[in-house]
Amino acid sequence: MSRILENLNQTQLKAVTNTDGPLLILAGAGSGKTKVVTSKIAYLIEELKVNPQEILAFTFTNKAANEMKERVMSLIDFNVDRMWIGTFHSICVKILRRDLNIGKYTKSFSIFDTSDQKTLIKECLKELDLDPKIFSPNYIQGRISGIKNEGVSIEEFKKFAISPIDKKVLSIYELYQEKLENNNAFDFDDLIIKTIELLENDTLIRRYYQERFRYVFVDEYQDTNNTQYKLIKLLSSKHNNVTAVGDADQSIYKWRGANINNILNFEKDFKNSSRIILSQNYRSTKNILESANTVITNNIERIKKDLWTDNTSGNKPKLYTSQGNIEEAIFVVEQNKDLLNKEVSPKEIAILYRSNSLSRSFEEQLIKNNITYKVIGGIKFYDRAEIKDLLAYLRLIVNQNDDVSLRRIINSPKRGIGDVTVEKLSLISREKELSLLDSLNYLNEFEHLFDKRSMTKLSSFKNLIDNLIVKSNNITIYDLLEFLIDRVEYKKILELENTIEAKSKLDNIDEFQNSIKQYEENEEGNLSDFISGISLLSDVDKTEEKDEAVSLLTIHSAKGLEFEYVFIVALEEGIFPSSYVESDEDLQEERRLMYVAITRAKKDLFLTTSKTRTKFGKSERQIPSIFIKELENSIERLKNESKQMFIPRESSRLNIHKKFDKKSYMPSEKPTIRENISVFKDGQTIEHKKWGRGLITQIKPDNEDQLITVLFDSGQIKTFIGSITPMEVIND
Repeated sequence: MSRILENLNQTQLKAVTNTDGPLLILAGAGSGKTKVVTSKIAYLIEELKVNPQEILAFTFTNKAANEMKERVMSLIDFNVDRMWIGTFHSICVKILRRDLNIGKYTKSFSIFDTSDQKTLIKECLKELDLDPKIFSPNYIQGRISGIKNEGVSIEEFKKFAISPIDKKVLSIYELYQEKLENNNAFDFDDLIIKTIELLENDTLIRRYYQERFRYVFVDEYQDTNNTQYKLIKLLSSKHNNVTAVGDADQSIYKWRGANINNILNFEKDFKNSSRIILSQNYRSTKNILESANTVITNNIERIKKDLWTDNTSGNKPKLYTSQGNIEEAIFVVEQNKDLLNKEVSPKEIAILYRSNSLSRSFEEQLIKNNITYKVIGGIKFYDRAEIKDLLAYLRLIVNQNDDVSLRRIINSPKRGIGDVTVEKLSLISREKELSLLDSLNYLNEFEHLFDKRSMTKLSSFKNLIDNLIVKSNNITIYDLLEFLIDRVEYKKILELENTIEAKSKLDNIDEFQNSIKQYEENEEGNLSDFISGISLLSDVDKTEEKDEAVSLLTIHSAKGLEFEYVFIVALEEGIFPSSYVESDEDLQEERRLMYVAITRAKKDLFLTTSKTRTKFGKSERQIPSIFIKELENSIERLKNESKQMFIPRESSRLNIHKKFDKKSYMPSEKPTIRENISVFKDGQTIEHKKWGRGLITQIKPDNEDQLITVLFDSGQIKTFIGSITPMEVIND
C-alpha cells in the first residue's frame, strides 16, 4: 500500500480514493478531515500523476491553508508553495491581480478591512448629510456586507428598498461603491463578487480557470455563503470534480452570511455526487462524545450521524452551579490551578464563552492567581495603530488612488496638516476628479485655498511619497520600511516620548520589521503581495501566539481548535443560548454552537452556570440554559460548598423566547425585566408594540438603565427607557 494511504481507516481510505465526480465528505468533529483532504491531494499528485497546478483548495483561514500545504509536503516530499491552496479571498486576489479588467480598477488595487470600510462610510454619511448617530457606520457596514453576501446587486436591492431606512441605506451603498472604485480598492466581500463578475463576463478568462482546475476542494463547506457557493460552481463546472468537506452540525456562522443549505443540498446541486460520512472521532472520550450527540440530536436541520470513538470512556462532563458570577470565576480558576499543579500544560486549557463581554471576571481571577493567559480575539498585532500607520504608507506606495490610506498618514506622525487643510485638498480632488495624492500636483492652481505654511507642509508630504514610490522600485521591502521610518522619524518621536506605551509601540515596530525580513527570506512576492497577505489575515490568523498560556475565547473563535481541558461557562438563558434567539432556526444554530464547544474537549469537560449574574450594578436571577436540561443524563453535578445566601427577586422579565413553538424546550419561568435590556444594542432592527418596525440608532447609559433612540420606518425618532419599552429585536 502507498505510504499516502497508510494509517487511514476504511472510510477515510474510501474518501481519499474516490476521485471522480462530486463528493460530499461529512466529517464529524475530530474525525481527521484535514488528514483525509491532504491525503487525497497527495494521492492525486503522487499516484494519479495529476499536475499540482490543476488542484484548487479553498480554506477559511491562512492558518488552515498553511497546515494543508505542510501536510501535503510531508506526504509526498514536494514543494507545494505554487499550488493554489488558500482562503476564498486570497484565491480571488490571485485571480484579480492576474486578470482584472473591470471598470476603472487596476491590478494594484488596495484591500479595505473593516476599519477602512467604516472610514469610507463616514465620508459617505458626511457627503449625504446623514447623522452618523442615526445611521451608525457599524450598522451600515453590516447591512452592506449582508446584502453582498446574499449575492444581491445594487440594482436588485433597489427593487425592494421601500422603507425610509432602506432607501437611505441604498443611497449610502451606491456612494460607498463609487468611492471604493475611485480609491481603486475592494472590500472583502467585493473580492469574491468582482471575481465572479470577471469570470461571468470574460469567456476566455472563465475557460482558462475552468480548464485549469480539474479538482476543486472546499474545506468547512457548511460555512460557505451564497457568493462563495456561486464561485465554487463557476470554477468547477467544467470537470465537476468537487470534494466538499464539512459538517452541518458545525454550521455556526449564519450571522456572517453562511448558508447551511449549501451543505444540506449538496447532492441536489451537484448531480451524480457521492456521500461519505466520517464518524469515528479520534479526539474526545466516549463520555464527551455522548454529551455532544445528546445535544445535537435535538436539531431538525441536519444530516443524521453519530460520532463514536475507540478512546476510553473518561470522566463524565461536570456541571458546577455557582451562586454568582464571581464565585463561578473563582471555581474555574481554582480548577485551572489544580490542573497546572498536576503539570498540565496551560496551552491545553481553554475557557469558552458565548460572548467576549464575559471574559472580565475570569481574567481578574487568573491575574490574581498569577496564571498566564491569552485572549484569542483580543487586540491583534496588525490592528495596532502604529502598524496600521506604517501599512497605510506602504499601501499608498502601491496604490496611489488609496485616499483612505492617505487620510490616515498625511498627519501621522504629526506634521502640521490638519483636518481643515485635508478638506480643502478634497475640494481639489472633487474638482479635478483625481485622487488626493494626485491633487497635490495642483496646489499652485489653488494656492488661494491655503496659507504659505500649509502649502509647504503639503508639498513636503508629496515629495516624501514620490520619493518612497521611486525607492520601492529599487530596494527591498525591509530597506524601504527602514528608510520610511527614518525619514518620518517615527521611532525618534516615540523614543522622545519615553513612556511605557511608546516603548511598547517601538517593540511592535521592531516586530513588524522582523515580519518583513522573514517574509523576504521565505517568500518570492513583491510589496503588493506582502500587503495583500496581511490584509487577508483572519482574526484567528492575527492572534498572537503565547505557547504556555490558558486560552480565553468565544466558542466561535474556538472552531477548529482542540484542548485537553475545556470549561464552557455562563450556561444560562439569554446568554447561551443568546438573548438574540427569536426562532427555532436560531435555537438550532445555538445548539450547533454548543455542539462545537463540547467537541473541543479531548479529556475533560466542565460546564458552569450561575444562579445570579451582575448586570448594571445589580445581581439578577438567572435561568439555567436549555442545554443543561438536554444534558441532564450525561453530566455529573458538582456539589456547591459555598455558604453564600441568595434571596430571589420577583420575576417579571418579558420572555425572550415567546416567539418559539410551545413544544420547544424552554423553561416555564420568566426572567426579570432588568436583564432584558441587555438584548438591545446599536444597529439592531426592532419591532415596537405601538410604533412598529425601526432601527436602534443610539444607546446611552442612564443610571442602571438605558435610553434607547429608535428611527422608525415611518421616519419618526423616539427615545425609550430600555427596561420597560415594549419592543423586541427582530434582526441582530
